[in-house]
Amino acid sequence: MAAENQKANTCLYFGTFNPIHAGHLMIAQAALRQYGPVLGFQTVSFIPAGQPPHRHHENDLLDAHRRLRMVRLATAEHPDFRVLDVEVNRPGQSFTIDTVNHLINQGVVSEPVPFIIGTDALRGLTTWHKAKSLVEKALFLQAPRPHCEPVRALSFEGPDQDLLSLNTSMIDMPMLAISSTWIRQILKEKRDQQEALRYFLPEPVRRFIEDNGLYL
Repeated sequence: MAAENQKANTCLYFGTFNPIHAGHLMIAQAALRQYGPVLGFQTVSFIPAGQPPHRHHENDLLDAHRRLRMVRLATAEHPDFRVLDVEVNRPGQSFTIDTVNHLINQGVVSEPVPFIIGTDALRGLTTWHKAKSLVEKALFLQAPRPHCEPVRALSFEGPDQDLLSLNTSMIDMPMLAISSTWIRQILKEKRDQQEALRYFLPEPVRRFIEDNGLYL
C-alpha cells in the first residue's frame, strides 16, 4: 500500500536501545523528513522496551530505567523527538502489539500506525507475539540494513502457510552498519575505548555510560 493519503499523530520507534546510538537518531530524522509531511506526523516517539521477550537471555541488557534515561538524554535537544515510557512502567514482558493497541486506544496514533523498523528486524517479525495483528495495524517504515533486502511480505508457518503482504515503505537514507551490539563490544574491550566511540554515541549518552561504568 502506498504511503500517500494516510494520517497519524506520531511515528513509533520501538527498540531496546541498549544503548541508543547515533544511527538510531539518524534513522528517526530521515523518517521524519521523508514521511512526516506525507503521513501528517510531526514527531517520532521512541519507546524503549521494558522486558523484551527476545532479549531476556542477554547478560549485558541494562535495566529498563537506565536505557530509558539514555534515550531521554539522546533526544533531549531535538524538538520533534519524544520518549514514551509506557513499556518501562508496565509490569511483565513488553509485547509490541500490546503497546500499539494501547496507544491506539489512547488516541496517540491511528491505523495504519507508522512504525520505524530495520529490515533485519522486520525479517524476524513472524516470531513476535501476535505478529499477524501487528501486520494488520502497522505501516512499516523500513531502515536499510547491511545484507538485508527490503521486506515486502512475510511467510507465517502453520497449516495455511500464510503469506501476508506488508504495508511498507523504505526510508531513503544511507545504509548504516552501526549497531548497539558493536557499541557494547567496544565498551567491553577496555575502558579507554570510550573515547573511540565519540560521535558514534550522542555525547550525553557517552558521558552517562562512562560516569556509571556501564557495559564494562
